[in-house]
Amino acid sequence: MTFSKSTIIKILINTLIGLALIFIWMRFVDIGQIINTISKIRPIYLLLVSAFIFLSLVIRALRLRVFLAPYKKVLFKDLVFLNGVALMLNFLIPIRAGDIAKGVYLGSRYDLPVGRSLVWIFLDRFIDFIVTLVLGSLLLTVVASQLPQNFTLILVTVSLALLSVVYLMVFQVRLAGLVFGFFKNFLILNSLKRYFTNIYDFFLDSFQILKRTPQDLFLLFFITVLAYASDAFVWYFTFYAIGQIQDYFRLYLAQLLSSLIYLIPAAPGYVGSAEASGLLVFTGVFGIDANLASSMTVLFHITLAVFVLVFGIISVYFLKFDVSGVLKKVFRKA
Repeated sequence: MTFSKSTIIKILINTLIGLALIFIWMRFVDIGQIINTISKIRPIYLLLVSAFIFLSLVIRALRLRVFLAPYKKVLFKDLVFLNGVALMLNFLIPIRAGDIAKGVYLGSRYDLPVGRSLVWIFLDRFIDFIVTLVLGSLLLTVVASQLPQNFTLILVTVSLALLSVVYLMVFQVRLAGLVFGFFKNFLILNSLKRYFTNIYDFFLDSFQILKRTPQDLFLLFFITVLAYASDAFVWYFTFYAIGQIQDYFRLYLAQLLSSLIYLIPAAPGYVGSAEASGLLVFTGVFGIDANLASSMTVLFHITLAVFVLVFGIISVYFLKFDVSGVLKKVFRKA
């Protein structure tokens, strides 16, 4: 397996960004104090942290199974292990290699069109994004933070706008076409119009997969809420491991805000991204002491790395996952 030149450049750029974030992070914290805090952890709680990381994978595997049910019956255990492999690949190769690998695996293992499988994985992650915006908007109205009030207004506006666009493209295709045609008239160059049309056609075709009953859509939404609830417990018990108790709903909101930050490309192993986002969210948004917040973040980062590698290898074994073969296809898709 060889990396293409463009892939190597992407990884190098992401790595440099990660190193820069580490440098910035270190200027705001006392490394000695962080090491001292982590040295006093109660290891038993790290088992709970790992358990909730696993539970989050299981819940999201259930959502993907519900999502794929109208098209193919996929073994639930395969989806759990597939999430384990994807998490490891995303962790090690910061070009969303794991997400693409999920689509490639489903295409080859279950005889599904690879292109369609990739769209399904994209929409599965898109549901995460939608729920993040909606729940984030709601929680910001009840959970105290240091964010300016207009940030909440912006998030609510973006959420409503995105939901409106999705609704039109899924349930009001004709009206969506009229709106698209109206905005396309403002593009002067024909090349831009063609590009805009291609993007519109892709999303229109992709979003038709979301044309489900209200019960199905609610179930997908509810499962995602549960997944983020598990993620929040991960941070809750990581804080507990260093002898700190934090408000659970504050951590739930922190998870949502952090997931938005992770849309930015990350270095391999999330080096720098994890530390910087932890400092930004916990200290910048919620006013938690920088050294305390960073102690939790570093401990979580270490615990996550161990879990990702151990469960990822286990998942590769039980899936009989051809890592080299799939990654070759991944890099072509990427």
